[in-house]
Amino acid sequence: MAELKKLWNYVRNYKLYLIVGLIFIIFNVLLSMIPGYLNRRIIDDVITAGKMELLFSFLVAYIIANLLRATVIMVHRYYTESLSQNILRDLKQDLYDHLQKLSFNFFNKNRTGELMSRMTGDMEAVRMLFAEGMFHFVRSIFYIVFVMAVLIPESLKLSLVSLALSPLIGFFAYRLGVRIKPVFRQVRRQYSDLNSTVQENISGIRIVKAFHQQCYEMEKFDEENNDYFTKNYNAAKIWSKYFPIMEFLGGMSTVLLLFYGGRLVIQEEITLGIWMQFNSYLWMLIMPMRMIGHIVNMFSRTSASAERIFNVLETEPEIKNKENAITVERLQGEVEFKNVSLSYDEEDILKNISFHASPGETVAIMGATGSGKSSLINLIPRYYEPTEGAVLIDGVDNRDYDLQNLRSQVSIVMQDVFLFSESIANNISYGQPGLDLEKIKRAASISSARGFIEEMEGGFEEVIGERGMGLSGGQKQRVSLARAIVEESPILILDDATSAVDMETEHQIQQALESMEQRSTLFLIAHRISSVRNADQILILDHGEIIERGTHEELINKKGHYYTMFKEQYKEVIDEEEIEERWVN
Repeated sequence: MAELKKLWNYVRNYKLYLIVGLIFIIFNVLLSMIPGYLNRRIIDDVITAGKMELLFSFLVAYIIANLLRATVIMVHRYYTESLSQNILRDLKQDLYDHLQKLSFNFFNKNRTGELMSRMTGDMEAVRMLFAEGMFHFVRSIFYIVFVMAVLIPESLKLSLVSLALSPLIGFFAYRLGVRIKPVFRQVRRQYSDLNSTVQENISGIRIVKAFHQQCYEMEKFDEENNDYFTKNYNAAKIWSKYFPIMEFLGGMSTVLLLFYGGRLVIQEEITLGIWMQFNSYLWMLIMPMRMIGHIVNMFSRTSASAERIFNVLETEPEIKNKENAITVERLQGEVEFKNVSLSYDEEDILKNISFHASPGETVAIMGATGSGKSSLINLIPRYYEPTEGAVLIDGVDNRDYDLQNLRSQVSIVMQDVFLFSESIANNISYGQPGLDLEKIKRAASISSARGFIEEMEGGFEEVIGERGMGLSGGQKQRVSLARAIVEESPILILDDATSAVDMETEHQIQQALESMEQRSTLFLIAHRISSVRNADQILILDHGEIIERGTHEELINKKGHYYTMFKEQYKEVIDEEEIEERWVN
C-alpha cells in the first residue's frame, strides 16, 4: 500500500481522467445488467404470461442497451488509457530527471542494464495497473454491489447462497498475494540482471569477439536466463496452486445456485424468470471472485515494480547545492587544494594533497595506474567531495558554488571518450546547442580534428556511430577535445586526452592551446613526458600522495621518480650522459 500511496501523487494530477473513467465503468456495469433483467421479463411476461406484444419492445431495449454499453466501454477505455499513459509519462520523466541529478557514485554502484529495466519493464507494470487493474477492480466491486442490490429484494436466501463461498475465495486470494509478492520482487531483480548482461554484451561485443569469448558469454547469458526462468516458474507454481482453488470455488457457486435455486422454483418461492435473472447475474458475482487472483497478481507485480522505481526516486544525491550557493559570471581559474584527502568505502584514495594553480597555468599530473590522478581532477568540478580538506576556486570553497554554475565553467575530456550517435557538429557543440559553425570549426582546428572531419563525405554534418563508432581512437579523442575547447571555460581538464594521438599531433594541439587568446587553467593527466614537459608544474602521485613536484627541469635535477620515467621513455633517443649534460646541474 505504501507504493500505491506514492503513485497517488501522480494520479491526482489527472483526477478528471480518473473520475470520468470511473463513472463510465459504473455505467458499463449498470448497462451489462439490463440483458439479465430483460431475460427475466421475457420469460415471465412473454413466455409464461403470453404477452407477445411486449416482445418487440424488449428486443429493441436489448439492442439499445448493447449499443450504449459498447459506447460506454469505448469512452471508459479512452479515459483509463489516457490516465495510465499520462502517469507513465510523468513517472518516466521524474525518474529520468532524478537520474540526471544523482552523483557519480550512484552510477558506480548501479549497472546500466538495471536502471534501464526500471525505465522499461517496471514502468510498464505500473501502467498496466491503471490501464487494466483499476478497471477490473472497480468493475468487480460495483458488480457485487449492484447485483446484490437487485437480487436481495428478490430472494435473500438465494442471494446468500450465491455468496456463500466468497469468504473462502477471499482467503485464498489473500494468501496468494502474501506468497507471490516476494517472488515477483525476485523476478524483477533477476530481470534487471538479465538486462544488464545483454546490455554489457552488446556494448562490448567487439571485445568479446576479439578475445573469442562468445561461448563464455553464451554460457553466462544461459545462466542468467535460466535464473529468470526459474523465478518466473516459481511464481507460476504459486499461481497454479491457488488459482485453481479459486476457480473451483467460483464454479461451486454455480452448482449451489442451480441446486438451491431450482428447488425454490419448484416450490414456487420464486418465478422461473427470477431464477434466470439470478443465473444471468451469477457470472457477475463469480467473475469478481475469479478476477481476485488476477487483480492480486497485478497489484503484486505493480507493488514490486513501484518499490524499485521509488527506491531510485528517493535516493538523495550525494553532491547537492548549499543554501544561498554562489553564482559567478566567469571564474578566474585559480585553483588550490588545501590538505585534501578522499576515501571511497573506507579506502584512502588521496592523502593530504596540497598545491596551487594560478589562472592560465598548466598543471600536469602523472603517476601509475590507480595512483589517484582521475580522482584528484574529479574533485575540481565536484563530481566527488573531499573527505578532508578543501578545494578552493578563486579562493572560495567549491562546495559554496552553485553546482550548475561551477560545472558550466569547467570543461573536461574524460579518459573514457564518449560520443553520441549524432553529427560531429552536434557532438562538438553538445554543451552549447545551436553554436555557430565557425566556432565549432575553430575548436576543431585547435584540437587538430578539422582536417579529418572535412575529409569525410558529410564533413561536420557526418553522423557517427554509437559511442563514436567509425572513428579511430585518436579521432574520437580529438573530437572530444574540441567539445571541451569550444566551451572556452576558465578551467580545462584533460584526463589522458591525447594518449591515442601521435606525438606530432599532440605537439600541434599543445601549441594551439598555448596560443589561445583566453588561456584556461589547464589540468593535464598524461603518461608521456612529451605531454607534460612544458607544464608550469608537474605533480607525481603515488598511492594517493604527491611524492614529487616541480617543473620538468627541476624534476630532472632531483633524479627521482620523474627522472626514472624520463630515462625509460627516452632511452632509445638520449643516453644518460646527454641527460646529465643538458638538464642536470
